[in-house]
Amino acid sequence: MTDIVPRPTVRFANRALSTLWRQGFAPPPVLTAKALMEDAQRVSGLTEFNEPGLAARLERLAEALHEEAGLTALGRTLSYGGIRRALVQRLRCEAMLAADLQIERRPVAAPIIIVGSMRSGTTRLQRLLAADPRFVSTRLFEALNPAPDRSDRHRILATRGLQWASDRLNPAIRTIHPGGPRDSDEELGILELALSGAQIEAQRPIPSWARWMERTPQRGAYRWLKRWMQLTGERRGDDPAKPWVLKTPQYMQDLPELLQVFPDARLIFIHRAPRQIVASAASLAWNYMQLQSDRVTPEWCGAEWLHKTAWRVESMQAFRRAHPHVAAIDVRFEDMNDDWTREIGRIYDWLGLDPTAGPGSTSGLENMRAYMARAQTRHLVTPHRYSLAEFGIQPAQVDERLGSYAEDFDLSR
Repeated sequence: MTDIVPRPTVRFANRALSTLWRQGFAPPPVLTAKALMEDAQRVSGLTEFNEPGLAARLERLAEALHEEAGLTALGRTLSYGGIRRALVQRLRCEAMLAADLQIERRPVAAPIIIVGSMRSGTTRLQRLLAADPRFVSTRLFEALNPAPDRSDRHRILATRGLQWASDRLNPAIRTIHPGGPRDSDEELGILELALSGAQIEAQRPIPSWARWMERTPQRGAYRWLKRWMQLTGERRGDDPAKPWVLKTPQYMQDLPELLQVFPDARLIFIHRAPRQIVASAASLAWNYMQLQSDRVTPEWCGAEWLHKTAWRVESMQAFRRAHPHVAAIDVRFEDMNDDWTREIGRIYDWLGLDPTAGPGSTSGLENMRAYMARAQTRHLVTPHRYSLAEFGIQPAQVDERLGSYAEDFDLSR
């Protein structure tokens, strides 16, 4: 079983912060909605969040962090800093949108949305499609610094700084989810600006918040996502006719709200053997949470991500049964491993595009091959190792919850 053994840098940070607070050199962060919102407004010099119910939602989150998360001194600091940072970014984005009302009239082409569980290969598929210059996507430096009021260079440097700090605390995180500032990445950081929870709950053990997010429609978060896409596309100078390639596992549980905002979206569903995705997702969550909590255990992560995976799969299946005519194609993780070019060909046939074509001197497929070559040398050096057993899960438990899903898509055990 995986034990809680904080790295020396984590132990040092906890001791140093506790000492600073105890001796009065610095006040401990106050995790309340009022303190967070006022501090974000002070830092940004702005006041308008344009998010109804923000204070109530933030109080609910703060209560979960206080009562459930078991935050260490480092965890309290990271949680406060992360939430405040999201609020500051939201204020800056809202100021830019308010300054140019034409931005929200900008057309958004029918997006291509990759829908799949955590650890099912969504990142690889997004980055392959995003290599085609006929599409656009969120890049990591934009996901971590969503407000485009600074230069790309400034935001890339800030992202490198965040990655450096993360590597000092737990280098395994980048092994599990590799990537550089310019790589395409999921929109979790954008949704966090609407206090929508997949990234929030994946980094701290706050089950009451997670359950609340599951039963609370997130249409407001997706309206915000569309507005951010319009703002970012305008600031980049993107051709509005180019479709965005979007992906995050949260979409699985929010498909009704997602399709209300993007009714013409084309959905690519990717599937992987449930035993593998549950173990890998639990491992990712554990590596994040042990940095911030002295209460979380591997067994808790295993039980939570078995539930979360099953909940999302069941939500996805219910949506597809109720909406059989939504434009969709299914891809399997194993088939992508076996021959990704064949699977990309299937996807492009479905999209009505030629993967060997493109507007520049190189085709979409050539760019994808170049990305895969870079990933093999830069991202896949250290394999991510995990097992159900280290998180206290029996294979039969996964089969009981997700066996029918595995049968539906002929997924290996």
